[in-house]
Amino acid sequence: MEKKADNIRQTAVPRSRNARGEGEKLRGEIINAAVDVLSALGPEDPFSLRSVAKMANIAAPSVYIHFAERNALLLAVLEKLFAEQVEIRAVAEREAAKAGGGAWERLLARSLASVRFGLENPGHYKVLFEGRVVPRLNDPRIASFGLPLLSRSVELIREIPAQSGRISDDPERLSLLLWSGLHGIISLRINKPTLDWPPATELAEQITCMIIQPQI
Repeated sequence: MEKKADNIRQTAVPRSRNARGEGEKLRGEIINAAVDVLSALGPEDPFSLRSVAKMANIAAPSVYIHFAERNALLLAVLEKLFAEQVEIRAVAEREAAKAGGGAWERLLARSLASVRFGLENPGHYKVLFEGRVVPRLNDPRIASFGLPLLSRSVELIREIPAQSGRISDDPERLSLLLWSGLHGIISLRINKPTLDWPPATELAEQITCMIIQPQI
């Protein structure tokens, strides 16, 4: 009987390796599936690698090959979504610059782009900013993912001549105030949709102007 088992082991066909690039492609598909799962969850709903495998239409072991445990996948999700945020705002800024805009116009373009994204992708926005992922993690790398967003706002605010009486002379503080205001616009419209809200981009422009107080 043991001899028969040995023969089976010797004649079994080994699992073929992924073609070049296929492993990284599958990893990306798993991250995208995780984003979709998280976007549909309530704040207290459980998140599992098996649910991600089901969403990606793959076997659960395929997820574990790339992500040994849940938190590793959650970290990859945040890294991906924050990288997308950096690019979305950079594109908006480049378009404003092409149109001849200075630091104020570029900052405003970034503000409007962030609001549009949040309202067009409420699930993704909640994953990023409304507690569906970050409280599940304890990893110092999380702070670095969103840092480019704040840093770029600080750089632009430093370039913008302000009216007298600006609420603060600290660009970092102003950047945080601006983020708080824009987040409020997005979050309230997502979570209180029955209120008669003015256009979101109109509110975003007004709050950006009120906080930064540029000399226009």
